[in-house]
Amino acid sequence: MVLSSQNRMKTRLLTTLLFSAMLLLTNRWLSYQEGIDILKAADTHSYMTIAQAAPALPNLPSEAVLPTNHTARFIVPYLAGTVAHFTGIGYEWVFLLATLLFCAVVIWACHQMFEELRLDTTAYTLSMALLIFNPYMFRYYLAVPAMVNDVVFVAGLSLTLLGLLRGGFPLVLIGALVALAGRQNALVFLPAVALWMLWGEKWRTGGIVPALTRFVIVAASVVGAYLVIGHIIAPFSVRGMESDAIMGFLRWMLAPSAGKAKVLAEYGLRTVICLLFPLFIMLAILLERRLSGLSLKAALKLLPREFWFALAFVASLYGFAFLGGPELFMSGVTRYVSHTLPAMILAFGFMLKSYNSFGETKSAPMMMVSALCAMGSFHHMTTFGGTTSDRAMYFAVMYCILAIFAGVVAFASLRSQRD
Repeated sequence: MVLSSQNRMKTRLLTTLLFSAMLLLTNRWLSYQEGIDILKAADTHSYMTIAQAAPALPNLPSEAVLPTNHTARFIVPYLAGTVAHFTGIGYEWVFLLATLLFCAVVIWACHQMFEELRLDTTAYTLSMALLIFNPYMFRYYLAVPAMVNDVVFVAGLSLTLLGLLRGGFPLVLIGALVALAGRQNALVFLPAVALWMLWGEKWRTGGIVPALTRFVIVAASVVGAYLVIGHIIAPFSVRGMESDAIMGFLRWMLAPSAGKAKVLAEYGLRTVICLLFPLFIMLAILLERRLSGLSLKAALKLLPREFWFALAFVASLYGFAFLGGPELFMSGVTRYVSHTLPAMILAFGFMLKSYNSFGETKSAPMMMVSALCAMGSFHHMTTFGGTTSDRAMYFAVMYCILAIFAGVVAFASLRSQRD
């Protein structure tokens, strides 16, 4: 049994390393300026300004102060700049090392979540392929490492989810604070944390009062840290697009303009495209259960409440990303929504575990689905030899086709297993 467990762990480790190596070897690597020119990563100007001022804080003239939605994420750029200052390593290299570190944290945390769910090797491989090969998860940040704050947020979110899954209060607190250091979006997922900590399976011991106390400590720590950060950045910041990020979609809807239906359709596709692979496979699982005689209501009842708590994280971050509206967020909303992927993959894992999906499936169909995930990862701008944004629609169409095909293969595999 011990030998079998060791072989299983070796297989999973090798699978994860292979997927990660494929990602790194096929990614596009850009300089700091190329990231701004090619991928329009204008946020990096603020982060580099903070890094170059370290170990002091920026002392800027009034006309050159930075937007607060950027400076509120000063912690990691400041630390990166401090390391560069004292070691002599170039700023771009330090940002790259930080990005690789936090990407590794995301993968490690998701690996631990899959182990906590006790997914079999087939389900583990599929879940890890959906994470690593998602073209919006890691590729952009590897190409533009100065955008490390987004990966910091995703790493913090992943640690928070792992802590919730394990019933570990310290890890939840640490994860939430790390997420806040990356992006202010950590405030948005606090209601989902409350749901899990108050009603989650591993949080119910001791009654409602201890559970509520633990959540209040997490929420107060995150809000308190947010206020402290606001005080620190005030001398070199000016209010940015905070209001537009919340009210942008409503303002766009109320403003008179032609062609809104087409714009809204494109905006909708951009907000959902990064989740298509897990969504279509989950739909395939539910369809197979329905055709096997189980009603949709009965099938959904088999899912643990933690499945819905994970989706609450997806809904909160998805909704916040959508609120900015197409006028403000059209080009960046897919990247914002991609931050929900660890929560989406966790919900996916709960479904696989609850239905024992693919547990007895032959390896060939699942290898095909993983191969489709790998093919879908070749983003037109962030993959080696990438082009410009004029291929965006072509990539979107091909990605949708691959996701649908993955769902079809998964469904056929499940039906074959049932027969």
